[in-house]
Amino acid sequence: MKKIVLLAWALLLCPIVLLAQNPVLLHSHNNYERTVPFWEAYNQHFDSVEADVYCIDGTLFVSHDKKDIKPERTFDALYLQPVLQVFGENGSRPWAGSGQTLQFLIDIKETTEPTLSTLIKLLETHRDVFDPTVNPYAVRVVMTGNVPVPSDFGNYPDYIFFDGNLDMEYTDTQLQRIALFSAPFYKYTLWRGRGKGSRKGWEKVSEAVEHAHALGKPIRFWGAPESRKVYRVFYSRGIDYMNSDYPAECAQFYKSNKDLFLK
Repeated sequence: MKKIVLLAWALLLCPIVLLAQNPVLLHSHNNYERTVPFWEAYNQHFDSVEADVYCIDGTLFVSHDKKDIKPERTFDALYLQPVLQVFGENGSRPWAGSGQTLQFLIDIKETTEPTLSTLIKLLETHRDVFDPTVNPYAVRVVMTGNVPVPSDFGNYPDYIFFDGNLDMEYTDTQLQRIALFSAPFYKYTLWRGRGKGSRKGWEKVSEAVEHAHALGKPIRFWGAPESRKVYRVFYSRGIDYMNSDYPAECAQFYKSNKDLFLK
């Protein structure tokens, strides 16, 4: 019996035992900080890109901190125009001849309004690019950060989705508007990519993953370490999104191991 317990524990911690069968989803964290926003992740066929936005005098600016805003770095210039370009070139889909879709995770850095309404005004004239009821290959728009309370989800167009909070309860109707659950990795474990980490920490991670999956949603952890070992461990534990600050390196790893990672 003791040997069985030890074997089970070893399998739990082993970073190369690939137990999950979900495809890897790649998320470009703080994408606007890359050398070439949007395009660097897009060219690596990332599934999701992230942009932090501030609304100033009716214009959405992309920046992590308000003090670093630059007049030329607008959401329109860095994200809207590029995605309109690729949809125009690729037959109304992100990549020509591919069924892969793209997600914009847009982080509202200040108040929900007028930020969200300003964004919707930008998107409304391009429903064929952002509304999945119009185009099955449409970009999925997901709001994170200072999102509206769940009871207000219905006040916004159906093509606007939201990032979920595992500590909140949602009605079935509200849950339909949740695209994924995001959570800070350090809330569950202090593992930084070396060694095995604590059993208690990994149990908490597993509980979070199971919670999200029980609700039929993928999960993304932010504030996590990043390395080849982390890529493998996250996959083995059923974590759906790899939150990456290094699009080229991350994509190359999964491409090199596509037989293992189902992508």
